Amino acid sequence: MTKEVERAIEEAQLVLVGLGTEWETPADRWKENPLYVSLAAQTESSGPFEQYLCFHDLEHNPDLEKKKAYQKLGQLLQGKNYFIVSLCRDDLIYGSGLDEGRIVTPCGGFRALQCENGCPLCGESGLLKEDVQKAVLRAVDEALAAGKPKREAFPFCPSCQKPLWFNRISSPAYREEGYLPQWEKYTKWLQGTLNRDLCILELGAGMQFPQIIRFPFEKVAYFNQKARFFRVHSRLYQMTEELGEKGVSIAKNSVEFLLEESE
Repeated sequence: MTKEVERAIEEAQLVLVGLGTEWETPADRWKENPLYVSLAAQTESSGPFEQYLCFHDLEHNPDLEKKKAYQKLGQLLQGKNYFIVSLCRDDLIYGSGLDEGRIVTPCGGFRALQCENGCPLCGESGLLKEDVQKAVLRAVDEALAAGKPKREAFPFCPSCQKPLWFNRISSPAYREEGYLPQWEKYTKWLQGTLNRDLCILELGAGMQFPQIIRFPFEKVAYFNQKARFFRVHSRLYQMTEELGEKGVSIAKNSVEFLLEESE
């Protein structure tokens, strides 16, 4: 990792971090396991069940390189006033040691379940949160042991009896209520960055959902006269001319870039 980025983070009053899909574990990685593929072929509710298998795979086989990168990021941000916006849906950032109160994941993840018909499950958010992860992991464990899935072991909506999906942007009728409280906290934090020494670190955010990270980050850097903006991406690293000397483009895989000096 370049000394310039480290120095900019150290000198900044606030640090805004955007994590793109270079940091996300592929959602179809579970298909490399023939046991998972066999289970998926036996269920009619392929969509939500494939999400369960994806979650089970991620929990039992986390990407160690990305876990190491999160640890490095935590070291860099230690003691800083920061906020992280992440497009990743694998939830690897949670439990990494980073402050969960300073993280928003607007594309969702595996921390809540929702109904594809929009049925209210519980609470104001309409999402099911309590112990959903343990229940899904246990059901997949039982299916693997038996060699076939049991319909009654997996979560279903009590109203319409349809299988529940994880609260992810790829799910039918995605419920934004899952991330909106944190998003409101983020926008309030962002309002306090104007004309303060701000370091913006955009890691691996290409053109997938550019309205969440890429374009807004450029706008923040443009209007803040004291901002420094580092964009790191293996392919889409280009910076707009309007940012001038504020912006630095780095043509590298952002995970590998962050780990350069920790190896």
